[in-house]
Amino acid sequence: METRYCIVGGGYAAAAAIDGIRAHDTQGRITLFTRENHRPYQRPLLSKDLWYGEASVERVPLHADGWYEERGVDVRLRHEIIELDADHRRLYDEMGGVFEYGDLLLATGCRPRRLRAEGAESPNVGYFRDLEDYLALESRMDRIQHITLVGGGFTSVEMAAALRSRDKEITLLIADEYPLPRVLPRDLGLPLLEFLRDLGVETVSGDMIVRIEEGSGLVHARTHLGNELDTQLILVDQGGDPVLDLAEAAGIGIDDGIVVNEFGATSDPHVWAAGDVAEFPCLPLGQIMRVEGCDHATMHGRAVGANMAGAARAYDHLPYKWFRVGEMQFEGVGELWARLDTELVWFEPGVKGAVFYLREDRIRGVLFINLPGQLARARKLIREGAVTTAEERARLFEVLV
Repeated sequence: METRYCIVGGGYAAAAAIDGIRAHDTQGRITLFTRENHRPYQRPLLSKDLWYGEASVERVPLHADGWYEERGVDVRLRHEIIELDADHRRLYDEMGGVFEYGDLLLATGCRPRRLRAEGAESPNVGYFRDLEDYLALESRMDRIQHITLVGGGFTSVEMAAALRSRDKEITLLIADEYPLPRVLPRDLGLPLLEFLRDLGVETVSGDMIVRIEEGSGLVHARTHLGNELDTQLILVDQGGDPVLDLAEAAGIGIDDGIVVNEFGATSDPHVWAAGDVAEFPCLPLGQIMRVEGCDHATMHGRAVGANMAGAARAYDHLPYKWFRVGEMQFEGVGELWARLDTELVWFEPGVKGAVFYLREDRIRGVLFINLPGQLARARKLIREGAVTTAEERARLFEVLV
């Protein structure tokens, strides 16, 4: 029997798409396939709140189990779709199951980049991406004192601070000069590195692991620059790549992600894509983007789900990013790329400030440091696209501090 809507993926975009569909179609059958053991959950809690004791595992699910039943959604856990036949609108799973659909949403997200080093298959080398990774690490915390984090992305810097709060010895190995170099300008990245050191995190910059050997209770790692590290566990966060396998094999257009239009439609009239995996036109910025994060995934998933059910409404949300490193809180909106012209303004030196991301003196993005509640105003400034001077930008938020 054909399912009106099939969703492949188990994250924010997949869950939000259900809301979008049901806002316009209360009857069509929905089936959601996820490889995970769990229904969609709040992934950001895994690298922040759970470690600080500010949330429990019971709070992790996005919705109670009854939420899916009330909306007539058939959730298939531990179900991996391995083939998409777009011509006949069929999905095939790894157990030989065949599922027909009317419209399909690909919300497959990203998979972690693997560590390229000799010995990287060691059982003491892990990745931190999902709830199972969190549960596995939490179960070992009583037996582990020293952890090496590889990578300078959002998860690794958040985890470095969070695990230090649990009195663990942490080494952070960064391939670049400072963390988050694609997002942070140098005059903020270096102070962030110093902040991590003040928390007690040992940092190694400009280096990478090339060889791993097992020892008696320890993992011995050798780096490109000849440094040697002894640790009990290596956790890798080198970012992720969009999961494009199904779309690519089916002949659906891909680039940096699955290519969609402003409605979330792909090159196939019955296949849609949303969230981290989708490359979409960001209408407020006037450019093609692929954005990772729960805010965009939620808003995009809901919008595309609605369009699958006939809404025909363009997605014009301006995504934001939130991350936390100890007591430092960061909120950003718009085009947060350090390759743009950047301007760091401190309203309270070293404590509260903002980074402006500029093209020809037009604000394209704003990143706030310990300055909550300003996203709506920042969005307005970005959408207006007005030319501003450095003096004007310095005064934009100072009255709110």
